[in-house]
Amino acid sequence: MLKTFKNKLCVITGGSSGIGLAIAEQLAAEGARLLLVARDPTTLASAAESLRKRGAAEVAVLSADVAKDEDIARLPAAIAALAPAADLLVNSAGIVSAGLLHEVPMEEWRRLHEINVLGVVRVIDAVLPAMLARAARGEGGGQIVNIASAAGLVGFSGLGAYAATKSAVVGLSESLRNELAGARIGVTTVCPGFVKTPIAGKLKLFGRMDNERTQQFVQNWFVKNNLEAVTVARKTLRAAKRNQKLVVIGRDALSGYWTKRIMPSVLDRMMARMSPKPKSTRPR
Repeated sequence: MLKTFKNKLCVITGGSSGIGLAIAEQLAAEGARLLLVARDPTTLASAAESLRKRGAAEVAVLSADVAKDEDIARLPAAIAALAPAADLLVNSAGIVSAGLLHEVPMEEWRRLHEINVLGVVRVIDAVLPAMLARAARGEGGGQIVNIASAAGLVGFSGLGAYAATKSAVVGLSESLRNELAGARIGVTTVCPGFVKTPIAGKLKLFGRMDNERTQQFVQNWFVKNNLEAVTVARKTLRAAKRNQKLVVIGRDALSGYWTKRIMPSVLDRMMARMSPKPKSTRPR
């Protein structure tokens, strides 16, 4: 387990905004060395400058898209230029969209999986070998943190395609944790609820959910839940230091998680009441 992140190399995907940036800010305050991975070089440069002012021991950036093999192929060299291996890897890059399962286009299913699932796999494949090699030399292990979602634990109506990707992250994280148990490399899965980040304004809606009323409802829900990225960051890093297997964050996330575990039939009834009614096919 990592007792401190001071002078440790921490690699964060999606590190220039949202939860990823909030985690980077917490790490900077502890004097960590940071490697931020995100698509937009301008946003990366701005985030790096801010993090240096917050006390980061070092900040490097890599402009890369987790959905592209050729981009993530550059990640091992970027890490090797800074240290033998990453001490902490945070997979925070991700996207969200909503729509009834049968109304989400196939291309959107592919887009979600390329980024939310295969993006996580690509980055782990790029970072893990050096961590394993260092562990085999007896020079320490490390920690991998995968940001999933409450939607990966509870099947909310209208989030089926997104939930499928986050459920996959929960499952692959548990398997990876078991695989790495003997290598002194821990794996923590983080499942926050609705977090107030820029992703809320970028939400794509499909089918019957693609209307102004639903968009406003979703925006209000993000605000109502009152979960800040800084709260997720603090609890994430505390869990990482403890090598905690799973951390569920936020009022809505905790409510759904524990209701499903303790009173699943109650949750089923709640979800049924929230489900949209089928369209009428009777002639007028």
